[in-house]
Amino acid sequence: MSKARVHGRSSTGSFGIPLVVGALVVVVGVGTAGFLVATHHSGARTRATLISTRARSTHSHHHAAPPPKGPLGVASIAPSPGSASVSWQSDVTVRYTEPLAPSSPLPTLDPSPAGSWYRVGPRTVQFRPVSQFAPYQREIVTVPAASVSTGGMTLGHAVRSAFKVEGASVLRLQELLAELGYLPVAFTPAGGSQPAPASGVPTSTTPRFRTPPSPPSMTGTTVVSAPSAAAPKDFEPSSPGDVPREALAGSFSWRFPNIPPMLAALWKPGQANVITTGAVMEFEAAHGLTTDGVAGPVVWKTLLRAAAEQQVTTAPYDYVYVSQASPEFVTVWRNGVNVFTTLANTGIPQSPTAVGTWPVYLRYRVTTMSGTNPNGTTYNDPGIPWVSYFNGGDALHGFIRAAYGFPQSLGCVEMPFSSAAIVWPYTPIGTLVTIE
Repeated sequence: MSKARVHGRSSTGSFGIPLVVGALVVVVGVGTAGFLVATHHSGARTRATLISTRARSTHSHHHAAPPPKGPLGVASIAPSPGSASVSWQSDVTVRYTEPLAPSSPLPTLDPSPAGSWYRVGPRTVQFRPVSQFAPYQREIVTVPAASVSTGGMTLGHAVRSAFKVEGASVLRLQELLAELGYLPVAFTPAGGSQPAPASGVPTSTTPRFRTPPSPPSMTGTTVVSAPSAAAPKDFEPSSPGDVPREALAGSFSWRFPNIPPMLAALWKPGQANVITTGAVMEFEAAHGLTTDGVAGPVVWKTLLRAAAEQQVTTAPYDYVYVSQASPEFVTVWRNGVNVFTTLANTGIPQSPTAVGTWPVYLRYRVTTMSGTNPNGTTYNDPGIPWVSYFNGGDALHGFIRAAYGFPQSLGCVEMPFSSAAIVWPYTPIGTLVTIE
């Protein structure tokens, strides 16, 4: 800026611009980026100021004080804490309140699918999966306490956030169980080669079933050998993370001939049913899991790995049918053949055996049974052999009676010791028992 001090009536500035004494004055030395501002004088002193807009703007920019830096914090985590039904292939994003130092540790994800954390901005990191989360899995995102900003500020305490992955369909569950041999049906994806059916498998949608043989006399029971089932075909990728979570287009077919109509009536593709529950229990037992028949995150994680590694079961498919028509009997069906039949006793009218189908959930070679009789007295029977519980307190087991073939029990299905010993190996966890 330049100032001009004048005295007298008038004067001429160095640029020949008249200056008025005692009035407004004009600044000299005006640049192309400036403008003129007139100021009044005080007494005999007059002041003129040139303000350059460009200079003022530049001066303000270079001398503004930077905003104070606060401690490092987590601004947001996505999916947001408590989210449910998060996509199997969702990204995970963490945003900080300050730029993150290059040396700062990154968040972790537990359990973690294949994938990596990336920096996508000064304040943002993101986990990008290259495989899929397991259905129903609870995922925990942890931002470490040692996270540090470019200004040297640390987070100071770990920040955790959890979300739940979406589930998979019953249909997809059935497809995988069928592929692994835990169902009496096989699954073939659309476009895949249909596995050759076992000899005698009907081509119609209504399965056939040979009439059970007449209950044998107790003097000569025999066990019929059942054929081995063909191993189901594997159609899945070799990595668990790549096994599709969504149901595939395809079809189911019976793996065996002579499907019992009671069993066939229970099969409903795409719908929850006792056949599927029993198969889940068999799968859980085979893999050392809790045998509750519920396909939760642990079952799905194990199932996907089994499908990727082609862990097809070699166990046969067993089914037990109990007839309450006179005379009462038990028939064991395996892989399409009735392998054993024996006379049996079911519940008396005061304590009947419920009609329906249930999976075996608990087994003992020998145990003590106790409870209350219909008249209110209690009983305690030690040494009960070959016990397979299927519905609450109802079980298949051995029990000594003078005769068999009519209601005598308090709800259980009683058989002679020798017959129960034969039936017991055919009733692993998950085996379906139908009372009719």
